[in-house]
Parts: sequence; C-alpha cells; structure tokens
Amino acid sequence: MAFTVGQRQDRQDSERETAVPAVAATAAQDELTSLYAMSIELASLHELPQVLDTALGFCLQLTSSAFGFVGLLNGQSVMDVAAIKGFSPADPSFYDRFRAIPVHPNVFGIVILEGRPKISNDVPNDALSRGTPRGHPPVQTFLGVPLLLRDEIIGMLGVANRPGGYEPSDERLLVTFANQVAIAIANARLYEQQRAMIDQLQELNRRLDAAQLQELLTAERQRIASELHDRVQQTIFAMGLRLGSLLEEREPIGRHPLEELRALTGRASEQVKEAIFALTSPDLQGGNLVSELGRQVRELSATTTIVADLLVRGQARRLSSAVEQVLFAVAREALSNIRRHSVATTAVVTLHCAPDAVSLAVQDDGAGISRLMLASYRDSTTHHGLRGMCRRVEEAGGRFLVENGEERGVVVRAWLPLEPLKP
Repeated sequence: MAFTVGQRQDRQDSERETAVPAVAATAAQDELTSLYAMSIELASLHELPQVLDTALGFCLQLTSSAFGFVGLLNGQSVMDVAAIKGFSPADPSFYDRFRAIPVHPNVFGIVILEGRPKISNDVPNDALSRGTPRGHPPVQTFLGVPLLLRDEIIGMLGVANRPGGYEPSDERLLVTFANQVAIAIANARLYEQQRAMIDQLQELNRRLDAAQLQELLTAERQRIASELHDRVQQTIFAMGLRLGSLLEEREPIGRHPLEELRALTGRASEQVKEAIFALTSPDLQGGNLVSELGRQVRELSATTTIVADLLVRGQARRLSSAVEQVLFAVAREALSNIRRHSVATTAVVTLHCAPDAVSLAVQDDGAGISRLMLASYRDSTTHHGLRGMCRRVEEAGGRFLVENGEERGVVVRAWLPLEPLKP
C-alpha cells in the first residue's frame, strides 16, 4: 500500500505523539521504582543520624542537587540543622555557630511557617531572600519541602543549586519522599526512646541485683555477729571470771601471769565488741556518717570519764558509701585508741566538708605518741590500728597523718577527695 507525502508526515507525527507519553510513563515508572527502593532502605535504619544522612543523600540524588540539608524543629521558632551534604565549610566552627537557626519568613523559613513547598530558581533576587551567613556557599536555586507527620510539621528538607533550576515534577517527587523520611525519623526517635527505656530497665535490674546481694550480705553479717555475741564473747567473759576468782583465792600461782592473762581477755572482749558493732552497724549511706559519728562520741562519753564532742563544719553534702566507710573506720579506730591508750580527759571529732574534699580529725588531750611510733607505724607489724587506718585512706586516694598535739595528746587526720558537685 502506497502513502502520499502528506500521509507519511501525518503518520510520523502520530508516532511521535505516541512515543512521548510512553517515554514519560517509563520515566515515571523508574522514579517509582527508585522511590520504593529508597524507602525500603530507609525503613531498615534505626539510628537517627544514619536515617538523616541516608535520606539527604537520596534527596540530592532524586533532584540532581549540589547540596542540601535536613532541618528538625526544636520548639516553635527554632530549627536545628540536623544533617548537611555537599558542603564542607572552611571554618570548623561554622556548624556550631549556625546549627540552630531561627525560623523567619525567608526562602527556607516559609516552608516551616506556611507548611508548603517552596521553589526559587533565582534565590539572590527572590523577594524572600535574606542572604547567607559568611562562609556559606552561594545559593542560586532552591527547593524546600516540609516534613509532615500526621499533619504536624517536624522539620523540612532543603536542596539547592540544581543546574537549570527546579520544576514542579521535582517538587512532587521530593514531597512524596519527604513523607517516607518523616516516618523514618519518627521510627528512629521511637527506637532511641525504646533503647533508653531498655537501658533504664537494665540499670534498675542491676540495682535490684545489688540490693538482693546486699540483703544477703546483711543477713550473713547478722549471723556472724550473733555467733560472736552468743558464743565467743561469752567464752571470753567466762575466762575473765575464772581468772578473777583464781586471783582472789590467792593460790600459790604467780599473780603477775594471771593479771596479764586477765588484761588480755579484757582486751579481747573489747575487740569482739568492736567487731560486733562493725558487723551490725547499718551501711553508711544517704548521710548517716554524722549520726554514726555522733553515736560513737556519745558512747565514749557515756562509758568512760572522757568528755567527747563532735563538730561538723562546712557545707553538708551527700557522700558516697565508700568515702563514708573509710571515714567512719578511721574515727572508730581513733576513738578506740583514745579509750584504751590515751589517758585523756577530752576528745573532739571534727568533720569538715568542702566542695572538693572532706576531712576528719580526731584529737585528744592524753599522753601522746612516742616519736619512734610516729616514724614507724606505717611499716610496723604491731601497730595494726594506725597502719590499717593509713592504708584505707591512701587506697581511697586520700592523705593520712598522725601527730602529737601542740600542747599534748594526739591528732589523727584523714583527707579524702570528692567528685565535684554537678551544676
């Protein structure tokens, strides 16, 4: 069948008209395929920084843009620039200075304020243009779309400097993708909240485990204390009574060995009492140090002729259990030494709290300590009390000092550093 020239021209025009929609349909299908693949990859991410970085990379790819940013609202009128791509400022402090941006009615701010996309293919001459910060690359063309989550604006996507400018088709494509980005951001935030909740539950579980362990330890300490009181101390007490009766009978046994033995049993009984107190005393937590020191001072005054007092200076603050245990051990041993060795009439315990340290001083007006003991107690195998106090304080990072008073008596000092108070 032959065609005239006119007929052939009409047929070519018809074929071209048919081909254009086919090409457009193919391009649209490719865009949908790309959007689907991008959405799947985005949905697989959980960390918010990864979500923002990946989403912004896809935005630049979809719109053939030179650089872009993701802004997330922080309140009603401030936007945090949460991610940037395609722009590396020469000044490292640029991001810190311009990360939080006030939302004003300018080229990009209008996207947030009016909740609608904005295309500007001549940004320098746009009526809404307000210029760019020093160090920011020039912006010639711009496309911004809001991030909407259930009709709530949570931020925006902004891309810039596409060669030839942006078209309505770019806007539609970015709006569609922005919906997926908003959902991915919400999911990432939920994931972060869930992870924080899990961390809190794990910490609570650790605390419960520690509390259960402490309960078991307390029960065991009570059992040991009961054993010491019901069996060991009673045996030592009986020994003392028996030795006392032997001395009164005036048997031909030498008095001096028996007197020494009775003194030893008395000392052993006192040490057992101290052990019982150490095992049964409550853990020094939550500010119980002052009350426990006060109880020890009152007990010394009530059971001896020594007049004892407690002074607390400085600004009271909560101390850690470890610090309280060390200070209380030092005070207990120092007061025990005063009771047994000092021949003192007065004793003063001073607790001083400073912002960065806490110090304890226990002073008496007794006979004092020999120079030889002051010089050798750290390495002595007989002065266990002084050596033990020194070791505990220094292991806790503090300083320990024993010296004779200016006029008479002994001063025991312990200094421990404290963690700075949080503002």
